[in-house]
Amino acid sequence: MEKRIIAASIISVVLILAWGYFMPHAPLKHAAVKKQAVVSAAVSAKKPEPNAKKIIPAKPRNLIAVSKSVQNIKNVSYEGKKIYAGFNKSTGAISSLNLLNYSYTEKDLKNKVNLGNSKNISEMINFIPKNTDLPIKLIKIAKESGIIKFIYSIGNKLILTKEYKFSDGNYLFTDAVYIKNLTDKPVAFKGYFTLSAALKPASAKSSDYVNFTPAVYLNKSLITPVINNTTKYSGDISFAGFNSKYFLLSAVSPGTDISVKKNGDVISFIIPKTLSVPSGKTAGTSLKIYGGPKKLSLLTPLNHNLNSTLSFGFFGFFSIILLHILEFFYGFVHNYGLAIILLVLSIRIVFYPLTYMGFKSMKMMQKLTPKINEMREKYKDNKAELNKKIMELYKESKVNPFGGCLPMLLQIPVFYGLYETLLMSIQLRNAPFIFWIHNLSMQDPYYILPVLMGISMLISQKMNPMVGDPAQAKIMLILPVVFTFIFIHFPAGLLLYWTVNNILTITQQYIINRKFA
Repeated sequence: MEKRIIAASIISVVLILAWGYFMPHAPLKHAAVKKQAVVSAAVSAKKPEPNAKKIIPAKPRNLIAVSKSVQNIKNVSYEGKKIYAGFNKSTGAISSLNLLNYSYTEKDLKNKVNLGNSKNISEMINFIPKNTDLPIKLIKIAKESGIIKFIYSIGNKLILTKEYKFSDGNYLFTDAVYIKNLTDKPVAFKGYFTLSAALKPASAKSSDYVNFTPAVYLNKSLITPVINNTTKYSGDISFAGFNSKYFLLSAVSPGTDISVKKNGDVISFIIPKTLSVPSGKTAGTSLKIYGGPKKLSLLTPLNHNLNSTLSFGFFGFFSIILLHILEFFYGFVHNYGLAIILLVLSIRIVFYPLTYMGFKSMKMMQKLTPKINEMREKYKDNKAELNKKIMELYKESKVNPFGGCLPMLLQIPVFYGLYETLLMSIQLRNAPFIFWIHNLSMQDPYYILPVLMGISMLISQKMNPMVGDPAQAKIMLILPVVFTFIFIHFPAGLLLYWTVNNILTITQQYIINRKFA
């Protein structure tokens, strides 16, 4: 009976892991929006938003003239330690945003991730004046330490300044806008920020893209908008932008009203702003933007629920703790493969008392196997009496039939949490280990780790003979082969964890077997 529970537990855990790996992960599980009174636009996975308001497209923008003083400026860009921002000179928009510490693949480290997801987007991040018939002219571009300004004259009546502030070594930056009123009357100046990215690469054969989905944290729920044309959302908006497994491009605390517009494969978030500018005065507004990796240590200090884009599943509490421990070990060995080995070793040491109790109980069960087999033969036609006699034997021998599986069940939340940590963490992306493993987030190219995992699992089972039904023993021996094929395409980091865990289990079994020999 105990082995049946153990077998069922192992199979259940593997099925859960396989389901979590092969089925879509966050943020799709947050796609359903809870019904709330204050939500002005709720998203349905199948139906159009019933409360969504269709936005009338704005009038075509005026062409921007460029003064002679800035015509000779060829390229405008910012390059820090972590990000590179390229600008569209005339519109003052960010046209590309590259992460200098992250490449698309480990094979081409010079090809850095572009969060715009396409070279065909000329305006990723911008502020656009709305419904003005006055001519707009770029009169100056100023560049200081971490600050780039685009200054425009609007009909010689207003001065528009677009100011981008970058902090070196930080993925959070600010897009600020200032309006100076040169007239003798107050002005209500209207415009909107835009945040755009492509959901698919320009070429179907291209691997240089991030698998983005739009995401909005609306009224304490993370949602994935279903977008047809243009849709408006109102409420308590913590952030709005583009989410992927490893990266996030998002406007932080954009306000209470946003619109989401689709144009082909390009999605744009539109954030309206209105500035009341007295005569001769200047008024301003700004938008904070995060464009970078989804690291817990980076997102949590920024607040505004940005860390909700990191989903570690039901046992996320354990995943977060284990992630901090993993980074702690990496700080010493500077290799995430070695850090995984140290992490698994630490977990096995912590759980050794439970493991010892489980193996001890199983050994005691094995000693009762001859008597249990005699009872099965004697009461083979009376199952009720057989179960009664077996339970009496357990009681007389002071053996808990669940003693071997309960310690293992207690460890499941931790090991599942570790699984989610290794599956979702950007730390393993393009991270090498040794020899043939150049990317711990990808499968083993030569299938060495899956085979080692299967062999180590088989050895572990051989060292701990089955108690009871021989048919069950044969089924258990097939499981390592089945698991090898299930895990064959899993990331190398996960297989490394599983294989090391099996080897440590074998070591513990050997020590305990000698003690009870």
